[in-house]
Amino acid sequence: MPSFDRRSLRQRASDDPIARYLGELQAEVMGIFWERDDATVREVVEELNKRRRKRRRDEFAYTTVLTLVSRLWARDLLAREPEGRGFRYHAAKTRDELLGELSDELIDRLLDDFGEIAVARLGERLDGLDPKRAAKLKRARTKR
Repeated sequence: MPSFDRRSLRQRASDDPIARYLGELQAEVMGIFWERDDATVREVVEELNKRRRKRRRDEFAYTTVLTLVSRLWARDLLAREPEGRGFRYHAAKTRDELLGELSDELIDRLLDDFGEIAVARLGERLDGLDPKRAAKLKRARTKR
C-alpha cells in the first residue's frame, strides 16, 4: 500500500518522535531549550556549532538559527522576552506536554477523517500487539 505521508524518509525514520514531527534541526533546537532554562539566538548558535564541531560537520550561520527559532516561536513552541536589541527565548511547553498535544492532534484528526473505521482498526491493532508492548502501553496509560 502506498504511503500518503509527505514527510521525508529521513524524517519518518527518526527515532525521536519530536524530530519526526518538527524535523531534525528544529527538534535539536528545541532540545537545547529543554536542556537550558532559556537562551538567546546567539547562545543557541554557539551550542549547535559546538555539537557540530564534535561531529566534524559544517557550522550554522546566525541567520539560519534565527529562522529556526522564529519558526518555533511562530508555532507557539517558544516564548520570548525582550533583552537588549534581541530576545531571550524559553520553551513554552515541556517535551512531554508537546508529545501529548501532538498525540491528541493526531488522534482527533484520525477520528475526524475516518470515524468508526479508525476506531475499529485501532482496536484490531491493539488486540494484535506483542504482550510486552501491550503491557508497556497500559502502564503509560495509567501514568496519565
